[in-house]
Amino acid sequence: MKELKRLLPYLSRYRTKLIWGGIFVTISNICSSIIPRIVGNIIDLIKSGNFTSGEIIILIIAILGLTAGSGLFMFLTRQTIIVASRLIEYDLRKDFLLSIEKQSSSFFQKNPTGSLMAHATNDIGAAREFLGPAIMYSANTLTAFTFVMYFMLSLDVNLTLLSLVPLPIIAYSVYHIGKRVHFAFRDVQEQFSNLTSHAQESFSGAKIVRSYNREEYERGKFEFLSFDYLKKNVRLAKYQSYFVPIIITLIGLSNLIVLAYGGYEVLHDRATLGKLTQFFIYINMLIWPVAAIGWVTNLVQRAAASTRRLGKIFDTVPELINDDNTDFSIKDINGNISFDNVSLKYDSNNYNAIENINLEIPKGSSLGIVGGIGSGKSSLINLIPRYYDVSIGEIYIDDIKIKQYPLELLRKNIGIVPQEPFLFSLSIADNIRFGNPIATEEEVEYYSKIAQLHDDVLTFPDKYNTLLGERGITLSGGQKQRLAIARALIKNPSILILDDALSAVDTQTEDKLLKELDSIMQGRTTIIISHRISTVMKCDKIIVLDSGKIIEEGNHIELVQLDGRYAEMFSLQQLEEEIEMM
Repeated sequence: MKELKRLLPYLSRYRTKLIWGGIFVTISNICSSIIPRIVGNIIDLIKSGNFTSGEIIILIIAILGLTAGSGLFMFLTRQTIIVASRLIEYDLRKDFLLSIEKQSSSFFQKNPTGSLMAHATNDIGAAREFLGPAIMYSANTLTAFTFVMYFMLSLDVNLTLLSLVPLPIIAYSVYHIGKRVHFAFRDVQEQFSNLTSHAQESFSGAKIVRSYNREEYERGKFEFLSFDYLKKNVRLAKYQSYFVPIIITLIGLSNLIVLAYGGYEVLHDRATLGKLTQFFIYINMLIWPVAAIGWVTNLVQRAAASTRRLGKIFDTVPELINDDNTDFSIKDINGNISFDNVSLKYDSNNYNAIENINLEIPKGSSLGIVGGIGSGKSSLINLIPRYYDVSIGEIYIDDIKIKQYPLELLRKNIGIVPQEPFLFSLSIADNIRFGNPIATEEEVEYYSKIAQLHDDVLTFPDKYNTLLGERGITLSGGQKQRLAIARALIKNPSILILDDALSAVDTQTEDKLLKELDSIMQGRTTIIISHRISTVMKCDKIIVLDSGKIIEEGNHIELVQLDGRYAEMFSLQQLEEEIEMM
């Protein structure tokens, strides 16, 4: 159970509530433990015949008062301990999100979205059930058992000890079944992650699934994962189902012992009927607390398995963080970028994605990057906002090592637009404003016009208030890219990076957009990746990448005259345009 130690700091934050919860449950069980004594006294008084109706009424009122007090303090117990567990659940989810946000891109390649969603829901939920119900019922079991034992021992030591004979069997059963529950629940949670990951992929790729008529295959795969999840849950339920029958049977055995031995004592006038009645009530008062041992054991085992899984996330050290080399005195970025013998190798590859890159990008200039698929274009520009760190070499911005910049400042000054931009299920305006939450409506429209999106927006019934579906499904591919460009521009970045961000935009719209960018990006650094030569031909400098290396560089005219790979690409695209015009 060492995994559960991770939750101690969270418990410590709300220890006052938990202490009060312990006090309330103690008072509740004191009240309920006194009631059998009074019932026994009433029976003995009635049997003796030496009583008055006033005495009986007073004792009945006492029972009612103690019952009400027990219920009230149990209510207060729930209001303190369960509320504390909900607050801890909130803290856990917040810390989980903070931990996720700090991770680099490689982390998300290793941890599918569905798996992370399972952690954020099921695993944190299992931890909360330990921190709330498990702790509450453990405290209830401990205090109830303590007070019941005290009153039983004060009545008859021998009868008490005999009634406890089944307890070692209960402890043995709970221990061995609990171990099986732990491993079974771990398997259930892991399978739930697999199922969630597949479901998330299927939902996100529903259009592709339909396009390739793969509905039956995806349905079959989902059914297979669901059935495996079902089998693991049935196995877990089988182990959990052993607890209550075993405990109830053994409690019943205790009742038989009390009946046999206590009845014998009553028949020989060594015990009163009231005393025997008290013992029966006390034994049956232990049914729920002892039965709760099994349930609590389930919760503890589930929490241990889930906390271990969460621990893997919390213990993952972010690869890219502000460290001792970070210079927080840096307040601004101008945009001079320099690559000094830079190479990059991903953990999953045995080869360099980028190799020996030496490149100067002066402030206010524009750089075009072209190359085939897998040539390293995106890998190169992903080093600038530090989505990854270089394996060899250094990157400088304004003659300062990039690792010295605070990450927040670095990324605040870089506007990057990927080929497949991610849009949120918000309005068009709010998606643009995501780049600058305090932007005015006028600014949203201004940058939308620059991105050549404004006229399209006006065709929607709700204009800029139009709500987009998940991942912006309401918009076409070109509209998504232009919205993402507006979102990047509204940041007012010192460095703008377009990673094939015009691939879905028609050439006429592209020309208008690039002219607007030429104007707005004066004095700022622009990097454009594209498969279209027409997109980059006006850049101050163009590089051609192949297998992570720069094989050609220069401006458009120089590269055409070089008659190399760039010239070949240019000629081929010119030919394609001529064929399309025929």
